[in-house]
Amino acid sequence: MNDRALPTRRRFSLTLERNLAVIFALLGILLTTLIALHWVLVIEPTLRADAESRSRAFAQAQTSGIETLLRNEGRPDELANAIRTELDAVLLLKDESTGTPFVRRITLVLDEDLVTLPTASLELARGVEQCMDCFVTQVPLYDPDGHLLVGIATFYSSPQFLNDLVRSVRGKLLWVGGAMLLVIGFAWFGASRVLRRLAESESNLRTLFEAAPFPMILAEHGPGGVTQANQAAKTYLALEPDSTGRLNSAAWEALAADGLPAGIGEQRETQILTRDLSRRWAVVSAIPIRFSGVSSRIVSLADISELKATQQELRMASLTDGLTGAYNRRYLLQKLAEEIERARRYGDALSVILLDLDAFKTINDTFGHRVGDEVLVKVASTLRTCVRDVDVSGRYGGEEFLVILPHACATVAIEVAERIRSAVKALTWSQNGLRVTVSSGVCEYAGQDVDGLVEIADQRLYRAKEGGRDRVVGAS
Repeated sequence: MNDRALPTRRRFSLTLERNLAVIFALLGILLTTLIALHWVLVIEPTLRADAESRSRAFAQAQTSGIETLLRNEGRPDELANAIRTELDAVLLLKDESTGTPFVRRITLVLDEDLVTLPTASLELARGVEQCMDCFVTQVPLYDPDGHLLVGIATFYSSPQFLNDLVRSVRGKLLWVGGAMLLVIGFAWFGASRVLRRLAESESNLRTLFEAAPFPMILAEHGPGGVTQANQAAKTYLALEPDSTGRLNSAAWEALAADGLPAGIGEQRETQILTRDLSRRWAVVSAIPIRFSGVSSRIVSLADISELKATQQELRMASLTDGLTGAYNRRYLLQKLAEEIERARRYGDALSVILLDLDAFKTINDTFGHRVGDEVLVKVASTLRTCVRDVDVSGRYGGEEFLVILPHACATVAIEVAERIRSAVKALTWSQNGLRVTVSSGVCEYAGQDVDGLVEIADQRLYRAKEGGRDRVVGAS
Protein backbone atom coordinates (compact mmCIF):
# COMPACT_ATOMS: atom_id res chain seq x y z
CA MET A 1 0.00 0.00 0.00
CA ASN A 2 1.50 3.31 -1.05
CA ASP A 3 1.56 6.54 0.91
CA ARG A 4 -1.19 8.10 -1.24
CA ALA A 5 -3.59 5.25 -0.45
CA LEU A 6 -3.59 5.96 3.31
CA PRO A 7 -5.06 9.47 3.03
CA THR A 8 -7.53 8.16 0.45
CA ARG A 9 -8.73 5.34 2.74
CA ARG A 10 -8.76 7.72 5.71
CA ARG A 11 -10.83 10.18 3.75
CA PHE A 12 -13.15 7.33 2.69
CA SER A 13 -13.42 6.16 6.26
CA LEU A 14 -14.13 9.64 7.49
CA THR A 15 -16.67 10.14 4.74
CA LEU A 16 -18.34 6.81 5.56
CA GLU A 17 -18.35 7.57 9.25
CA ARG A 18 -19.72 11.02 8.49
CA ASN A 19 -22.33 9.54 6.19
CA LEU A 20 -23.21 6.83 8.71
CA ALA A 21 -23.41 9.48 11.38
CA VAL A 22 -25.64 11.55 9.17
CA ILE A 23 -27.74 8.48 8.34
CA PHE A 24 -28.08 7.46 11.98
CA ALA A 25 -28.68 11.06 12.95
CA LEU A 26 -31.36 11.38 10.28
CA LEU A 27 -32.76 8.00 11.33
CA GLY A 28 -32.77 9.12 14.95
CA ILE A 29 -34.39 12.42 13.98
CA LEU A 30 -36.90 10.58 11.79
CA LEU A 31 -37.74 8.10 14.53
CA THR A 32 -37.93 10.88 17.07
CA THR A 33 -40.15 12.91 14.75
CA LEU A 34 -42.39 9.93 13.99
CA ILE A 35 -42.70 9.10 17.65
CA ALA A 36 -43.36 12.74 18.52
CA LEU A 37 -45.98 13.04 15.77
CA HIS A 38 -47.56 9.77 16.85
CA TRP A 39 -47.67 11.04 20.41
CA VAL A 40 -49.19 14.40 19.50
CA LEU A 41 -51.68 13.10 16.94
CA VAL A 42 -52.64 9.69 18.34
CA ILE A 43 -51.56 8.76 21.86
CA GLU A 44 -52.31 12.01 23.71
CA PRO A 45 -55.79 12.49 22.12
CA THR A 46 -56.60 8.84 22.84
CA LEU A 47 -55.54 9.17 26.46
CA ARG A 48 -57.52 12.38 26.82
CA ALA A 49 -60.60 10.87 25.20
CA ASP A 50 -60.31 7.78 27.41
CA ALA A 51 -59.86 9.91 30.52
CA GLU A 52 -62.84 12.07 29.60
CA SER A 53 -64.95 8.99 28.90
CA ARG A 54 -64.06 7.51 32.28
CA SER A 55 -64.81 10.84 33.93
CA ARG A 56 -68.27 10.83 32.28
CA ALA A 57 -68.87 7.24 33.36
CA PHE A 58 -67.77 8.03 36.93
CA ALA A 59 -69.96 11.16 37.05
CA GLN A 60 -72.98 9.30 35.69
CA ALA A 61 -72.49 6.53 38.24
CA GLN A 62 -72.46 9.05 41.10
CA THR A 63 -75.65 10.89 40.05
CA SER A 64 -77.87 7.93 40.88
CA GLY A 65 -77.31 8.60 44.59
CA ILE A 66 -78.33 12.24 44.15
CA GLU A 67 -81.46 11.25 42.17
CA THR A 68 -82.35 8.76 44.90
CA LEU A 69 -82.17 11.54 47.50
CA LEU A 70 -84.36 13.82 45.36
CA ARG A 71 -87.06 11.12 45.22
CA ASN A 72 -87.25 10.86 49.00
CA GLU A 73 -89.78 13.06 50.69
CA GLY A 74 -88.74 14.87 53.84
CA ARG A 75 -87.98 18.23 55.29
CA PRO A 76 -86.25 20.58 52.83
CA ASP A 77 -83.39 21.37 55.21
CA GLU A 78 -82.76 17.66 55.91
CA LEU A 79 -82.81 16.93 52.18
CA ALA A 80 -80.34 19.76 51.54
CA ASN A 81 -77.96 18.41 54.21
CA ALA A 82 -78.25 14.91 52.75
CA ILE A 83 -77.36 16.23 49.28
CA ARG A 84 -74.32 18.10 50.66
CA THR A 85 -73.19 14.93 52.44
CA GLU A 86 -73.56 12.93 49.21
CA LEU A 87 -71.49 15.50 47.29
CA ASP A 88 -68.78 15.52 49.98
CA ALA A 89 -68.63 11.72 49.85
CA VAL A 90 -67.92 11.85 46.11
CA LEU A 91 -65.10 14.36 46.69
CA LEU A 92 -63.45 11.95 49.16
CA LEU A 93 -62.98 9.20 46.54
CA LYS A 94 -59.26 9.06 45.69
CA ASP A 95 -56.83 7.05 43.64
CA GLU A 96 -55.32 4.39 45.89
CA SER A 97 -51.81 4.69 44.47
CA THR A 98 -51.45 8.48 44.33
CA GLY A 99 -53.99 9.73 46.85
CA THR A 100 -55.30 12.17 44.23
CA PRO A 101 -59.08 12.73 44.35
CA PHE A 102 -61.04 11.71 41.28
CA VAL A 103 -63.25 14.82 41.48
CA ARG A 104 -62.00 18.25 42.57
CA ARG A 105 -65.24 20.20 42.45
CA ILE A 106 -68.98 19.54 42.09
CA THR A 107 -71.72 22.06 41.37
CA LEU A 108 -75.42 21.28 41.55
CA VAL A 109 -78.18 23.47 40.10
CA LEU A 110 -81.78 22.41 40.81
CA ASP A 111 -85.10 23.66 39.42
CA GLU A 112 -86.89 25.51 42.18
CA ASP A 113 -90.28 24.65 40.62
CA LEU A 114 -89.65 20.89 40.74
CA VAL A 115 -87.50 20.43 43.88
CA THR A 116 -88.55 21.54 47.35
CA LEU A 117 -85.37 22.93 48.89
CA PRO A 118 -84.35 26.15 50.61
CA THR A 119 -83.45 28.81 48.06
CA ALA A 120 -79.82 28.79 49.20
CA SER A 121 -79.59 25.06 48.48
CA LEU A 122 -80.85 25.16 44.89
CA GLU A 123 -77.31 26.01 43.70
CA LEU A 124 -74.59 24.09 45.55
CA ALA A 125 -70.83 24.05 44.98
CA ARG A 126 -68.45 21.73 46.81
CA GLY A 127 -64.70 21.30 46.52
CA VAL A 128 -62.02 23.71 45.36
CA GLU A 129 -62.96 27.19 44.25
CA GLN A 130 -61.55 26.84 40.73
CA CYS A 131 -60.23 24.00 38.58
CA MET A 132 -59.34 25.49 35.21
CA ASP A 133 -57.90 22.33 33.61
CA CYS A 134 -60.35 19.81 35.07
CA PHE A 135 -62.52 17.58 32.88
CA VAL A 136 -66.00 19.10 33.04
CA THR A 137 -68.94 16.69 32.83
CA GLN A 138 -72.53 17.89 33.02
CA VAL A 139 -75.01 15.21 34.00
CA PRO A 140 -78.76 15.92 33.85
CA LEU A 141 -80.85 14.83 36.83
CA TYR A 142 -84.27 13.43 36.06
CA ASP A 143 -87.35 12.73 38.12
CA PRO A 144 -87.94 8.93 37.48
CA ASP A 145 -91.67 9.34 38.06
CA GLY A 146 -92.44 12.19 35.68
CA HIS A 147 -89.23 11.98 33.55
CA LEU A 148 -88.74 15.74 34.05
CA LEU A 149 -85.37 17.45 34.11
CA VAL A 150 -84.97 18.66 37.72
CA GLY A 151 -81.39 19.86 37.65
CA ILE A 152 -77.83 19.67 36.35
CA ALA A 153 -74.85 18.21 38.23
CA THR A 154 -71.44 19.37 36.96
CA PHE A 155 -68.37 17.29 37.87
CA TYR A 156 -64.85 18.74 37.61
CA SER A 157 -62.69 15.61 37.39
CA SER A 158 -59.01 15.88 38.29
CA PRO A 159 -56.70 15.88 35.23
CA GLN A 160 -53.73 15.01 37.44
CA PHE A 161 -53.50 11.43 36.24
CA LEU A 162 -53.45 12.38 32.56
CA ASN A 163 -51.18 15.40 33.07
CA ASP A 164 -48.63 13.34 34.99
CA LEU A 165 -48.60 10.76 32.25
CA VAL A 166 -48.35 13.32 29.43
CA ARG A 167 -45.52 15.23 31.09
CA SER A 168 -43.63 12.06 31.94
CA VAL A 169 -43.71 10.46 28.48
CA ARG A 170 -43.23 13.74 26.58
CA GLY A 171 -40.19 14.58 28.67
CA LYS A 172 -38.67 11.18 28.04
CA LEU A 173 -39.18 11.47 24.29
CA LEU A 174 -37.56 14.93 24.14
CA TRP A 175 -34.49 13.72 26.00
CA VAL A 176 -33.92 10.72 23.72
CA GLY A 177 -34.43 12.49 20.39
CA GLY A 178 -30.70 12.39 19.48
CA ALA A 179 -29.99 8.66 19.68
CA MET A 180 -31.82 5.67 18.26
CA LEU A 181 -31.20 3.30 21.18
CA LEU A 182 -32.23 5.89 23.72
CA VAL A 183 -35.32 6.67 21.62
CA ILE A 184 -36.24 3.00 21.57
CA GLY A 185 -35.39 2.56 25.26
CA PHE A 186 -37.27 5.59 26.41
CA ALA A 187 -40.15 4.78 24.07
CA TRP A 188 -40.41 1.38 25.69
CA PHE A 189 -40.13 2.93 29.14
CA GLY A 190 -42.80 5.50 28.33
CA ALA A 191 -45.08 2.83 26.84
CA SER A 192 -44.68 0.69 29.95
CA ARG A 193 -45.71 3.61 32.12
CA VAL A 194 -48.68 4.30 29.88
CA LEU A 195 -49.81 0.70 30.16
CA ARG A 196 -49.29 0.74 33.93
CA ARG A 197 -51.30 3.92 34.35
CA LEU A 198 -54.01 2.63 32.07
CA ALA A 199 -54.08 -0.61 34.05
CA GLU A 200 -54.40 1.40 37.27
CA SER A 201 -57.22 3.49 35.80
CA GLU A 202 -58.96 0.36 34.56
CA SER A 203 -58.48 -1.22 37.99
CA ASN A 204 -60.00 1.85 39.65
CA LEU A 205 -62.93 1.81 37.25
CA ARG A 206 -63.40 -1.91 37.85
CA THR A 207 -63.35 -1.30 41.62
CA LEU A 208 -66.04 1.36 41.30
CA PHE A 209 -67.88 -0.89 38.87
CA GLU A 210 -67.91 -3.81 41.31
CA ALA A 211 -68.67 -1.64 44.35
CA ALA A 212 -71.83 -0.18 42.79
CA PRO A 213 -74.87 -1.38 44.79
CA PHE A 214 -77.05 -1.48 41.66
CA PRO A 215 -76.62 -3.70 38.56
CA MET A 216 -74.01 -2.41 36.08
CA ILE A 217 -73.02 -4.09 32.81
CA LEU A 218 -70.23 -3.47 30.31
CA ALA A 219 -71.33 -4.64 26.85
CA GLU A 220 -69.86 -4.08 23.42
CA HIS A 221 -71.96 -2.47 20.69
CA GLY A 222 -73.83 -4.88 18.47
CA PRO A 223 -75.09 -8.39 19.19
CA GLY A 224 -73.43 -10.61 21.75
CA GLY A 225 -73.28 -11.17 25.44
CA VAL A 226 -71.95 -9.08 28.29
CA THR A 227 -68.23 -8.35 28.53
CA GLN A 228 -68.26 -7.64 32.25
CA ALA A 229 -70.90 -7.32 34.97
CA ASN A 230 -70.77 -6.58 38.68
CA GLN A 231 -72.16 -9.05 41.18
CA ALA A 232 -75.43 -7.14 41.51
CA ALA A 233 -76.04 -7.50 37.76
CA LYS A 234 -75.11 -11.19 37.73
CA THR A 235 -77.64 -11.86 40.47
CA TYR A 236 -80.37 -9.59 39.10
CA LEU A 237 -80.19 -10.83 35.49
CA ALA A 238 -79.05 -14.41 36.25
CA LEU A 239 -75.97 -13.92 34.05
CA GLU A 240 -73.88 -17.02 33.34
CA PRO A 241 -70.86 -17.61 31.03
CA ASP A 242 -71.82 -19.02 27.62
CA SER A 243 -69.77 -21.06 25.14
CA THR A 244 -67.85 -17.93 24.01
CA GLY A 245 -66.89 -16.94 27.55
CA ARG A 246 -69.28 -13.98 27.52
CA LEU A 247 -71.97 -13.51 30.17
CA ASN A 248 -75.50 -14.06 28.94
CA SER A 249 -79.03 -14.89 30.10
CA ALA A 250 -82.60 -14.88 28.83
CA ALA A 251 -83.29 -11.71 30.83
CA TRP A 252 -80.35 -9.89 29.20
CA GLU A 253 -81.34 -11.05 25.70
CA ALA A 254 -84.88 -9.79 26.26
CA LEU A 255 -83.56 -6.48 27.60
CA ALA A 256 -81.19 -6.02 24.66
CA ALA A 257 -83.89 -7.03 22.16
CA ASP A 258 -86.20 -4.29 23.47
CA GLY A 259 -83.49 -1.74 22.69
CA LEU A 260 -81.30 0.10 25.15
CA PRO A 261 -81.38 3.89 25.64
CA ALA A 262 -79.02 5.52 23.16
CA GLY A 263 -78.30 8.99 24.55
CA ILE A 264 -76.50 10.09 27.69
CA GLY A 265 -79.07 10.81 30.39
CA GLU A 266 -81.81 8.93 28.52
CA GLN A 267 -83.67 6.45 30.70
CA ARG A 268 -86.35 3.87 30.03
CA GLU A 269 -88.60 1.84 32.32
CA THR A 270 -88.89 -1.86 31.54
CA GLN A 271 -89.94 -5.14 33.12
CA ILE A 272 -87.26 -7.77 33.71
CA LEU A 273 -87.71 -11.49 34.32
CA THR A 274 -85.41 -12.26 37.26
CA ARG A 275 -83.77 -15.51 38.34
CA ASP A 276 -86.77 -16.53 40.50
CA LEU A 277 -89.07 -16.00 37.44
CA SER A 278 -90.68 -12.93 38.98
CA ARG A 279 -91.08 -9.74 36.98
CA ARG A 280 -89.42 -6.62 38.34
CA TRP A 281 -89.59 -3.02 37.18
CA ALA A 282 -86.29 -1.28 36.49
CA VAL A 283 -85.06 2.02 35.07
CA VAL A 284 -82.43 1.31 32.41
CA SER A 285 -79.77 3.76 31.23
CA ALA A 286 -76.80 3.24 28.91
CA ILE A 287 -73.65 5.34 28.52
CA PRO A 288 -71.43 4.91 25.43
CA ILE A 289 -67.71 4.64 26.29
CA ARG A 290 -64.49 3.30 24.82
CA PHE A 291 -63.14 0.59 27.11
CA SER A 292 -59.69 -0.82 26.34
CA GLY A 293 -60.00 0.66 22.85
CA VAL A 294 -63.34 -1.04 22.11
CA SER A 295 -66.59 0.86 21.58
CA SER A 296 -68.81 -0.29 24.45
CA ARG A 297 -71.69 0.74 26.67
CA ILE A 298 -72.09 0.84 30.43
CA VAL A 299 -75.66 -0.25 31.16
CA SER A 300 -77.05 0.46 34.63
CA LEU A 301 -80.33 -0.67 36.14
CA ALA A 302 -82.18 0.78 39.11
CA ASP A 303 -84.94 -1.42 40.53
CA ILE A 304 -88.17 0.51 41.04
CA SER A 305 -90.52 -2.41 41.73
CA GLU A 306 -91.40 -1.15 45.20
CA LEU A 307 -92.01 2.33 43.80
CA LYS A 308 -94.28 0.88 41.10
CA ALA A 309 -96.18 -1.13 43.71
CA THR A 310 -96.58 1.97 45.85
CA GLN A 311 -97.80 3.96 42.84
CA GLN A 312 -100.35 1.24 42.07
CA GLU A 313 -101.53 1.22 45.67
CA LEU A 314 -101.88 5.00 45.65
CA ARG A 315 -103.72 4.84 42.33
CA MET A 316 -106.16 2.26 43.65
CA ALA A 317 -106.57 4.25 46.85
CA SER A 318 -107.47 7.31 44.79
CA LEU A 319 -110.06 5.36 42.76
CA THR A 320 -111.73 3.21 45.41
CA ASP A 321 -113.87 3.84 48.46
CA GLY A 322 -112.00 3.20 51.68
CA LEU A 323 -114.97 1.55 53.45
CA THR A 324 -116.54 -0.71 50.83
CA GLY A 325 -113.58 -1.27 48.50
CA ALA A 326 -115.86 -0.33 45.58
CA TYR A 327 -114.97 2.33 43.01
CA ASN A 328 -115.46 5.86 44.29
CA ARG A 329 -117.32 8.82 42.78
CA ARG A 330 -114.20 10.15 41.03
CA TYR A 331 -113.58 6.92 39.14
CA LEU A 332 -117.28 6.41 38.34
CA LEU A 333 -117.60 9.85 36.74
CA GLN A 334 -114.35 9.34 34.82
CA LYS A 335 -115.50 5.93 33.58
CA LEU A 336 -118.95 7.25 32.68
CA ALA A 337 -117.39 10.04 30.61
CA GLU A 338 -115.35 7.44 28.70
CA GLU A 339 -118.40 5.26 28.06
CA ILE A 340 -120.45 8.26 26.91
CA GLU A 341 -117.72 9.16 24.42
CA ARG A 342 -117.64 5.55 23.17
CA ALA A 343 -121.43 5.42 22.86
CA ARG A 344 -121.48 8.74 21.02
CA ARG A 345 -118.74 7.66 18.61
CA TYR A 346 -119.96 4.15 17.79
CA GLY A 347 -123.68 4.41 18.49
CA ASP A 348 -123.63 1.76 21.24
CA ALA A 349 -126.31 1.59 23.91
CA LEU A 350 -125.47 2.80 27.41
CA SER A 351 -127.51 2.94 30.62
CA VAL A 352 -126.94 3.84 34.24
CA ILE A 353 -128.61 2.83 37.49
CA LEU A 354 -128.57 5.14 40.51
CA LEU A 355 -129.44 3.28 43.73
CA ASP A 356 -130.11 4.57 47.21
CA LEU A 357 -130.54 2.60 50.44
CA ASP A 358 -134.02 3.15 51.84
CA ALA A 359 -134.25 4.71 55.30
CA PHE A 360 -130.49 4.41 55.84
CA LYS A 361 -130.52 7.14 58.50
CA THR A 362 -133.03 5.09 60.49
CA ILE A 363 -130.67 2.08 60.26
CA ASN A 364 -127.81 4.17 61.65
CA ASP A 365 -129.96 5.67 64.40
CA THR A 366 -131.48 2.31 65.40
CA PHE A 367 -128.58 -0.12 65.05
CA GLY A 368 -125.57 2.17 65.16
CA HIS A 369 -123.03 3.35 62.60
CA ARG A 370 -121.04 0.12 62.78
CA VAL A 371 -124.05 -1.79 61.49
CA GLY A 372 -124.62 0.95 58.93
CA ASP A 373 -121.09 0.47 57.64
CA GLU A 374 -121.68 -3.29 57.49
CA VAL A 375 -124.79 -2.70 55.38
CA LEU A 376 -122.86 -0.50 52.94
CA VAL A 377 -120.08 -3.09 52.57
CA LYS A 378 -122.54 -5.96 52.02
CA VAL A 379 -124.63 -4.02 49.50
CA ALA A 380 -121.47 -3.04 47.55
CA SER A 381 -120.45 -6.71 47.44
CA THR A 382 -123.94 -7.72 46.29
CA LEU A 383 -123.79 -5.19 43.46
CA ARG A 384 -120.63 -6.80 42.12
CA THR A 385 -122.32 -10.21 41.98
CA CYS A 386 -125.39 -8.90 40.13
CA VAL A 387 -123.68 -7.17 37.19
CA ARG A 388 -121.63 -8.34 34.20
CA ASP A 389 -117.86 -8.21 33.94
CA VAL A 390 -118.07 -5.21 31.60
CA ASP A 391 -120.31 -3.30 33.98
CA VAL A 392 -118.90 -0.93 36.60
CA SER A 393 -120.41 -0.38 40.02
CA GLY A 394 -119.31 1.79 42.89
CA ARG A 395 -120.25 4.02 45.78
CA TYR A 396 -121.46 7.33 44.38
CA GLY A 397 -121.69 9.02 47.77
CA GLY A 398 -123.15 8.38 51.20
CA GLU A 399 -125.66 5.54 50.78
CA GLU A 400 -125.92 6.01 46.99
CA PHE A 401 -124.45 3.59 44.46
CA LEU A 402 -124.02 3.98 40.70
CA VAL A 403 -123.94 1.17 38.13
CA ILE A 404 -122.68 1.84 34.58
CA LEU A 405 -124.00 -0.62 31.97
CA PRO A 406 -122.21 -0.40 28.58
CA HIS A 407 -124.03 -1.95 25.60
CA ALA A 408 -127.27 -2.10 27.61
CA CYS A 409 -130.59 -0.47 26.74
CA ALA A 410 -133.11 0.73 29.31
CA THR A 411 -134.98 -2.60 29.30
CA VAL A 412 -131.83 -4.54 30.17
CA ALA A 413 -130.88 -1.96 32.78
CA ILE A 414 -134.28 -2.25 34.47
CA GLU A 415 -133.85 -6.03 34.60
CA VAL A 416 -130.46 -5.60 36.24
CA ALA A 417 -131.87 -3.05 38.69
CA GLU A 418 -134.69 -5.45 39.61
CA ARG A 419 -132.15 -8.22 40.11
CA ILE A 420 -130.15 -5.98 42.42
CA ARG A 421 -133.26 -4.90 44.31
CA SER A 422 -134.31 -8.51 44.87
CA ALA A 423 -130.79 -9.59 45.89
CA VAL A 424 -130.46 -6.78 48.44
CA LYS A 425 -133.94 -7.43 49.82
CA ALA A 426 -133.09 -11.13 50.25
CA LEU A 427 -129.96 -10.43 52.31
CA THR A 428 -130.07 -11.77 55.84
CA TRP A 429 -128.73 -9.91 58.84
CA SER A 430 -127.69 -10.94 62.33
CA GLN A 431 -129.53 -7.98 63.86
CA ASN A 432 -133.17 -8.69 64.66
CA GLY A 433 -135.56 -6.40 62.86
CA LEU A 434 -133.00 -5.15 60.35
CA ARG A 435 -134.42 -5.01 56.85
CA VAL A 436 -132.57 -3.38 53.95
CA THR A 437 -134.12 -2.35 50.63
CA VAL A 438 -133.01 -0.10 47.77
CA SER A 439 -134.75 2.25 45.38
CA SER A 440 -133.35 2.76 41.87
CA GLY A 441 -133.58 5.19 39.00
CA VAL A 442 -132.66 3.98 35.51
CA CYS A 443 -131.70 6.15 32.55
CA GLU A 444 -130.54 5.27 29.04
CA TYR A 445 -128.03 7.50 27.23
CA ALA A 446 -129.66 9.75 24.63
CA GLY A 447 -127.05 12.39 23.93
CA GLN A 448 -126.69 13.77 27.47
CA ASP A 449 -123.42 14.65 29.13
CA VAL A 450 -122.30 13.03 32.39
CA ASP A 451 -124.18 15.42 34.68
CA GLY A 452 -127.31 15.27 32.57
CA LEU A 453 -127.39 11.46 32.50
CA VAL A 454 -126.89 11.15 36.27
CA GLU A 455 -129.42 13.95 36.91
CA ILE A 456 -132.17 12.09 35.04
CA ALA A 457 -131.38 8.87 36.92
CA ASP A 458 -131.49 10.85 40.19
CA GLN A 459 -134.91 12.31 39.34
CA ARG A 460 -136.27 8.82 38.68
CA LEU A 461 -134.70 7.62 41.92
CA TYR A 462 -136.58 10.41 43.68
CA ARG A 463 -139.81 9.24 42.08
CA ALA A 464 -139.12 5.71 43.29
CA LYS A 465 -138.72 7.07 46.82
CA GLU A 466 -141.98 9.01 46.56
CA GLY A 467 -143.72 5.94 45.15
CA GLY A 468 -143.13 3.91 48.28
CA ARG A 469 -139.44 2.90 48.04
CA ASP A 470 -138.12 -0.60 47.31
CA ARG A 471 -138.78 -0.19 43.61
CA VAL A 472 -137.21 0.61 40.24
CA VAL A 473 -138.31 3.55 38.08
CA GLY A 474 -137.28 3.88 34.46
CA ALA A 475 -138.55 6.10 31.68
CA SER A 476 -142.22 7.08 31.94
